[in-house]
Amino acid sequence: MREKFLNISFYLGFIPFYWLYNIIRHRDYRRGYHYLQAIALNLFFFYSFIVFVICFIIHNLIMYYNCSLTSVIPLELSFYILGILVFICFIIWLEGIIAAIIGYMPKIPLYLCIISKTTRINYSIYLIIIRHILVILMIILIIHSASITQSKAEEAEIFMLYDDMGYIPREVFTFGFYRESLVAINRWGENSVAIVPLNKNTLNYALSNGRFVYIASHGANGYIVLHGGDLFWPYDLEGTHISSTLQYVYLSGCDTGLLHDEWESALMPAYVKTFDRLSATIEHIYWLIVEGPKVINSLK
Repeated sequence: MREKFLNISFYLGFIPFYWLYNIIRHRDYRRGYHYLQAIALNLFFFYSFIVFVICFIIHNLIMYYNCSLTSVIPLELSFYILGILVFICFIIWLEGIIAAIIGYMPKIPLYLCIISKTTRINYSIYLIIIRHILVILMIILIIHSASITQSKAEEAEIFMLYDDMGYIPREVFTFGFYRESLVAINRWGENSVAIVPLNKNTLNYALSNGRFVYIASHGANGYIVLHGGDLFWPYDLEGTHISSTLQYVYLSGCDTGLLHDEWESALMPAYVKTFDRLSATIEHIYWLIVEGPKVINSLK
């Protein structure tokens, strides 16, 4: 029974603890089937993630340099590839769990194809340890990013308005806006950042009270798409009070630049950043990490 629990634990992410325990005790740990199979599965998942990142970057570069190709290549292609690879990983993982429970060892183990040498085994364990550390660190940062920002459109200096398309957690946006939030809180104190769903009420409130507004949404033909699918044009801002302190508005939607002059006129005196083409996710990520904190810090 102890052997079964140990084998199952390998598939649940406890390999680094088993490895470290044996090193501390100066023991030669046994490299059994399930131990090696679980390591190989982790390495396969790591390679799958690398493939996804490469495909994601290539696809975003295609969007940036040759938008016409996006009509041939689906925008979600990299996620389809990741989904297939993750599904394969899940099947192998499930097979490993079941095999560990019933004491079965398949005739064609995954580890013979991936980690046939001791150096690769150690390399894989190091990757698992690094992954565990990064996951724990990311969880901490995600929790912190959500806790330091307002979830309602209350008086704030900096606003991020987002369309979650019905399935993206708020924490994705708070984590993406984390650096901007830290800079803003350092300048204007707690409750100075609000990250809320994008609708007419929150948009009007943000434009009437904020210094900076980041609008994370889809767009086309110059308009932006609100939470729930409603379209919003520059002329919909007629009669809306625009704060005299509003200095920067970031419209992430594709083709919003087709009506750049109209947006700029409607949002005076703020500077308005738009895109007159398909906007790639990777350039928004770059802006949030590199440029965004500088912009927030430069606000008056």
